[in-house]
Amino acid sequence: MADPTTFAYVILKAIQDRISLTQAAILQGSPRDFMEYRNLTGELRGLEFSEQEIKDALHSSEEE
Repeated sequence: MADPTTFAYVILKAIQDRISLTQAAILQGSPRDFMEYRNLTGELRGLEFSEQEIKDALHSSEEE
């Protein structure tokens, strides 16, 4: 996987999969307490931020 764009898409897919799992855990009521809920929502925010940064970078590299 020498191509940086391919690498970025692989990472993006992994992040999106983790976002889906985290959202499902929150929606299904998996957190045992408020602290665990806060941890999951914090993780979700970080993942969504990372996802957007990678999408923006890919978009700007495609425009060049």
